[in-house]
Amino acid sequence: MKDGIKIFSILGIDVKLHYSWWFIFILLSWSLSASFFPLYFPGYSTGTYWLMGIAASLLLFISVLLHELSHSLMARIRKIKVKSITLFFFGGVAGIDTEDLKPSSEFLMAISGPLFSLILGGMFYLIYLSDGQGVITAIAFYLYQLNLILALFNLVPGYPLDGGRAFRAVLYAYYKDLVKATAIASQVGKIFAGFLIIFGFIGIFTGSGGGLWFMLIGGFLYFIAGLSYQQVVAKSILEKIKVKDIMKTRIIALNPEMMLSEFIKKYADYEDNLFLIKNNQVQGIIDVDLLAPIKPEYQSKTPLIKLALPLRNIPAVDKNASAYRALQLLSGCGANAIPVLDKNKVAGIITQRILLNRMAWELKFRGGQLRKSRINH
Repeated sequence: MKDGIKIFSILGIDVKLHYSWWFIFILLSWSLSASFFPLYFPGYSTGTYWLMGIAASLLLFISVLLHELSHSLMARIRKIKVKSITLFFFGGVAGIDTEDLKPSSEFLMAISGPLFSLILGGMFYLIYLSDGQGVITAIAFYLYQLNLILALFNLVPGYPLDGGRAFRAVLYAYYKDLVKATAIASQVGKIFAGFLIIFGFIGIFTGSGGGLWFMLIGGFLYFIAGLSYQQVVAKSILEKIKVKDIMKTRIIALNPEMMLSEFIKKYADYEDNLFLIKNNQVQGIIDVDLLAPIKPEYQSKTPLIKLALPLRNIPAVDKNASAYRALQLLSGCGANAIPVLDKNKVAGIITQRILLNRMAWELKFRGGQLRKSRINH
């Protein structure tokens, strides 16, 4: 997950906070201090309830962090790279390298999180039983329930939940087909998400509470389940194609000192929207679609080099790399195009449009096997 702010590192793994975390932290703290704790543990002052709400919220997110850390530690044990852990609106996500992941590794990584949450929930339950009546009891009462809910919710066998990942691993081991396994697990995930949305919808109209949350979580899971399947399909298609076979090599190279006004006049009817800025060597890429509007009076004073995307700011892909690797780089940097290198020299460019068009072509004329893998068995 992008846009995270690094707060610290643990065991070489960066821990980040997504900006949406702050919203849910404030909302949860307020909800606990104004509603939950006064309802179940009356008799405390407003200030005490706020301290309880803030402490419980922090400990809940620490619980989520430990849940994700258990995934990451299992990945380390299985010799799999872990880049980061990001806490966000709906919980947390571990940035684990899933390239060529074995079913056994995915299964163990998936179940490690819910199992740890079960253990953590049991520990908070023991604290709740042993402390009597007090602030610690109240916080433990909340945390044991939430950790148990976190564990049981994640054990649902619908992708992208942990249970869905474990289910996919079992299906992958059985079918030897990751696309088919993901299709089935994602479909279960969508069905579960649909139930959450319906349950939330009913909750809103009956006033039973929590309806909006169920709808939001269900919608999020439904979207991610579909996106996850699309990513697996994209990988299955593009990893078999070399960048050199689909890259664009015929690109007009422009003088970096050419003024924008001259460019507009000279290339007004040119069908392509990508140009290279080149002097002795390629310096950047001009993407017409991304050019910010510049007032006419400044167009004759603005050289193209100031509008180009510098090569030093975007990644490059080797011409012998897979098209899927190019897609990963494009997605990571947010650009529409990246340069293709041949022996450290720019040999062409690869764009999102090229990759999407090739995927559409493959699905249209050679996608029978993919469709078959979705419906068989």
